[in-house]
Amino acid sequence: MTRWHLSILLLDLLLVCCDKPSQSHALPEETLAATRGGEAPRLPRSPSEIPTDAPQVLREELREAQGLESPEARDKALAEVAWNALEIDPDLACEAFQQLPANSIEKIRLIEHFAKRLAEQDPDEALAWAATLESDKEVSVANCQIALVMAESDPQRAAMLLSESSQIGRELDVAVVEVLQRWAARCAPDAAAWAGAFPPGAAREAGIRMVVERWLPRDAPGVLAWLVTLQDASVRREAALAMEETLLQQPQAIRDAWLQGADLSIRMELDQLEASALREVGDNVPSSLK
Repeated sequence: MTRWHLSILLLDLLLVCCDKPSQSHALPEETLAATRGGEAPRLPRSPSEIPTDAPQVLREELREAQGLESPEARDKALAEVAWNALEIDPDLACEAFQQLPANSIEKIRLIEHFAKRLAEQDPDEALAWAATLESDKEVSVANCQIALVMAESDPQRAAMLLSESSQIGRELDVAVVEVLQRWAARCAPDAAAWAGAFPPGAAREAGIRMVVERWLPRDAPGVLAWLVTLQDASVRREAALAMEETLLQQPQAIRDAWLQGADLSIRMELDQLEASALREVGDNVPSSLK
């Protein structure tokens, strides 16, 4: 993607942030403050408040940022210019953005914001933009944000996007759980199958728990039938543990109703998990289990 095209995308992002065409194109204060570590944004509230010499001032700030010796100070100053130039001079914002080191904290924050805002406007365009980023980590970060936006309308597509990620870490884990939350509300069996296919780790455990928590109250026989089909011992244990944790939060009458169709082997498996859980909590037994 050329520098000109990226400048146009950044300008489009500004338009997405406005409720009406006549409103200021300044980014929301809460968004900027969160993205920039809580700092108050310097962007003006309306076009009439933009000083006529603002482009020249920002250009000078960019030159000053480029001359800083401290890499950390330079990154922060470049990011500051990128944020403040978005409305005033998108080309300058693009120039500052591109000078940030790959995978730097400041660049990652900008990428998260750009990806989310562009995905809200056009997910396909956001994906095309993400593919042009400098490193696998940057692409993965952008795709996680795009997937979270997609999950509202097409959680299955969002899940497939996350499956293609080459980066493993907290951002992916969070995105996986949030996508599964939305997918489980639409089609729990498909969401469960996807969660169970993940490699061992925090994302799979949290994902399976998320699906079971939402699936069990609506379709206990479906969860039990799924549990029986699981061949991988570790996945089956995670699923059974998630089911038992959900059951333990319910009164005895509800637990009995949900387990009405369970065969003996499933009941024994869940009973063993319950006994283990009760040994761990000791005297802190929930009133519903006493």
